[in-house]
Amino acid sequence: MKVIITSATDKEILQIKEQIVSSGSEEISKTRILFHTSGVGILSSCFTISKLIFEEKPDLIIQVGIAGTFESPYNHGEVVAVKSDCVGDMGVVEKGVFNDIFDINLAEKNGFPFSYKKLPNPWIEKYNLLHLAEVNAVTVNEVTTKQDRIQQLKDKYNCKIESMEGAALHYCCLQTNTPFIQIRSISNQVGERDKNKWNLQDAISNLTSTTISYVEILRNLY
Repeated sequence: MKVIITSATDKEILQIKEQIVSSGSEEISKTRILFHTSGVGILSSCFTISKLIFEEKPDLIIQVGIAGTFESPYNHGEVVAVKSDCVGDMGVVEKGVFNDIFDINLAEKNGFPFSYKKLPNPWIEKYNLLHLAEVNAVTVNEVTTKQDRIQQLKDKYNCKIESMEGAALHYCCLQTNTPFIQIRSISNQVGERDKNKWNLQDAISNLTSTTISYVEILRNLY
């Protein structure tokens, strides 16, 4: 089984890579683990993940990373699996209301690979091996900072977390029928830009330990 672990930045994946490589388990496992950094944002992620799929033909892609949460208060370092994602800033603001491309009839809300505007993960039941809490996510190119915009996204998409790459993974994998799972660790409240109030250390630490546990179970199964 060929598995690719991808993240937007090297920082999010570094400890995972170091622990898997240093364990030496790769040499005796039938499951081959590759590592990939997609770059930040939807454009870079779409291109590099698509290229990865066509060149490597993986059996499973695991996207790992940190995320902001819309919930308050939030659990520092909580790790979740994303059951559906969507693009939250592709559309137009009219009279203070955000209308996405589906609202203005530029796309069909159930046109493949979308389902009611969202990009669901049909493989999550099979590959949520750790039984992580499953959440809806929204992906944006511009990190959300304004309170009215935060409320709009929450109301419109019923999302718990926000990232800048998740929907790209879902879109590419659904289009190519490539199994995937998106695993995110909560580092901050959406809208909070003071990084002194973020909990990056716990988020990265928990993301690392969760991913290592996930890989161990995956190798035992496959």
